[in-house]
Amino acid sequence: MKRIIAGIACCMLFGQFAQSQSVYSFQGLGSLNHQGMPNNVAQGEVGIGSPTIWHINSQNPANLIYNTFSTFQLGLMVDQRSFSGNDISGEGISGSATDGGLRFLGYSFPIMPGKWSSSFGILPYSSVNYNTFSDTDVPGTNGETKQRSDNRGEGGLTSLFWSNGFKIKDNFNVGIKASYVFGSISKESTIILYEDRRILVDGDSIDVQIQVANPVQYSQLQSYSDFNFLFGMSYRHKITDERFLNFGAVFSPKSPMNGNSELTLVRLSSSGSELGVPVDVGSRKIEFDLPRMVGFGASYQKLNHYTIGADFEFSGWSNAGSPETLYNNSFKIAVGGEFTPDYDNINTYWKRVKYAGGFNYQKLPYIVNDQALIDFGINFGASLPVSGFSSLDLAFKWGQLGKSSNGLIKETYYKIVIGTTMNDRWFIKRKYD
Repeated sequence: MKRIIAGIACCMLFGQFAQSQSVYSFQGLGSLNHQGMPNNVAQGEVGIGSPTIWHINSQNPANLIYNTFSTFQLGLMVDQRSFSGNDISGEGISGSATDGGLRFLGYSFPIMPGKWSSSFGILPYSSVNYNTFSDTDVPGTNGETKQRSDNRGEGGLTSLFWSNGFKIKDNFNVGIKASYVFGSISKESTIILYEDRRILVDGDSIDVQIQVANPVQYSQLQSYSDFNFLFGMSYRHKITDERFLNFGAVFSPKSPMNGNSELTLVRLSSSGSELGVPVDVGSRKIEFDLPRMVGFGASYQKLNHYTIGADFEFSGWSNAGSPETLYNNSFKIAVGGEFTPDYDNINTYWKRVKYAGGFNYQKLPYIVNDQALIDFGINFGASLPVSGFSSLDLAFKWGQLGKSSNGLIKETYYKIVIGTTMNDRWFIKRKYD
């Protein structure tokens, strides 16, 4: 219980989950986050068909049945990104950003060991964090008047989940994960109208930009909250006492996210200060449909020695999202595994370490300039044993999102994850005092 309280205190200390900055997070609900734990990140983000007794499986609730310990997991993440590309005039664009903070929090425990296990936790579902600029011609002015927009956004959605796994018969398990997804997204656009003019200064002709109207700032606040469900199953085929083939599948039906959108505007002075009181344009009810998702996973496992697995996920975004925006169906392929040289070695510490690695390839649902976005990442990490059955979990991901051609921006990013897993046998009635 002290460890649970410590975890809650960490949440209060950090205040909110880490928000990775991405120029593409202006789309939809923002950048969609992986729903696994630090150990899954180290293995290329596999987990649907890869059960483990040492960590919480938040990707397939059916695999919780293998958690015989009371397990608490907490993780921090640092995200560093660099941006490169070209604007509409062909001029190069570059930049970088670094963000970090709390990223993972979960707790699992067996209710009826070997028959029913449960877990709950909180994970960021999506992240919005961007600051972009654009220059366009104002229609009907023959290119003489231009519009400059400074666009900013922040926020995202959070998933508070409760999962349960049940053993139906030997080697066959089912599970259900109920999530309350909630949060708000704030978007702000400052619009300036200007003209390019040539003036004489001390006999020299120079080009200047003349502002033709006071800037206007539009602010939109979108708030969402609703429930989402994910169903899972898993099957383990025994080859020998130590070797197994594992299979898993998950399904999440299409579900609506009900929300509210509020829009305000205010005029600004040339220095950026507000002129008057912001005007409340109004509010309206909005709906964003989370897509139907189907996932499959398989792994080959030698207990306490190694696991090799692969996952495939498909999300039907073409029939989801919001009515105003078109999305692509998306998919994700993840391959990875972990290896422990000698789990029982008491002489060499590094032989008891779990080493992990993998990669993932994902087609995102968002469409930019009539093009699909591709995210590719290479992952690796390790779980360092500490007191008892607990561990310090480290993960690193190098990734690339988008490309620096055809009007897109390429993001090259690095993610560093530092987590802790505390395993113990809690809630056991003492036989002796």
